Amino acid sequence: NIALTFHGAGSTAYANALLDIFKSTSTPVSVFAIGSWLKANPEMAKKIVDGGHDIGNHTMNHYQMKTLIAAKVKSEIAGCAAELKSLIGNHGAFFRPSGTQYSNALIRQTAAKYGYSQCISYDVDSHDYQDVGKAAVIKNVMNSLKGGSIVSLHFGHKNTVDALPTLITELHNAGYTPVTLTKLLGKI
Repeated sequence: NIALTFHGAGSTAYANALLDIFKSTSTPVSVFAIGSWLKANPEMAKKIVDGGHDIGNHTMNHYQMKTLIAAKVKSEIAGCAAELKSLIGNHGAFFRPSGTQYSNALIRQTAAKYGYSQCISYDVDSHDYQDVGKAAVIKNVMNSLKGGSIVSLHFGHKNTVDALPTLITELHNAGYTPVTLTKLLGKI
């Protein structure tokens, strides 16, 4: 099993196109939504959850988390947690810090105060946010993947939408099953 995780922001047209792909291919994913994006597009949280996907906290404004003072780290985590709670009734399953692959002690301690027992990173970077194109997104994922991998992808990019149908097929052909983080990490 592997987990496809998505940065939830950007064009809702791309987000909806991806959600349609996930539905048509029965592919569960995990979305780390940015609070300001949810505030601007409140219908997206329910759509993600109703699609059988995990939704998590990716901070309120997507700042470089490791550069922030403690009070700002707190407000970034708390702001998105509150937005998720108002939209789906809970603070989301997981937290991923923005602007960094890895959390630090301050981020982990603050996230724990808001009910996030762990900060989720990733070991496979698709580089889709750099708009590298469909073929490169697929290659970047497939060349680095192993059982248990957590893949970083993004909602707001056309090359991601273009790559996903082929990527999902290639994952299955290589013997990988995409699951939610909840399932991958044994929370269900």
